[in-house]
Amino acid sequence: MEQFEEIRKKALGFFEQRKYTISKHANERMALRSISHSDIKFVLLYGSLYKQETDKYGDVRYTMRGWDQESRNIRIAFIVKNLLIIITVIREEEI
Repeated sequence: MEQFEEIRKKALGFFEQRKYTISKHANERMALRSISHSDIKFVLLYGSLYKQETDKYGDVRYTMRGWDQESRNIRIAFIVKNLLIIITVIREEEI
């Protein structure tokens, strides 16, 4: 299994190359929670691993905890395959 730092770099690379997709759920949450694409990049750059689990399809889902450019805590959940798949985004203040 790849180390998380390798996964983070791969996810960031896909994001920067625009080789990603954002689920309908994540898009809705981003709009609701005022989370931008640049906030996602900021978490991929500076965040840390919060949780790692295998989903019902056998994919490894990573959740990173970080902050946006206004220092508000957010988490992103994603899968890395042949592209980055962003599943959801969460503002921790809402939890």
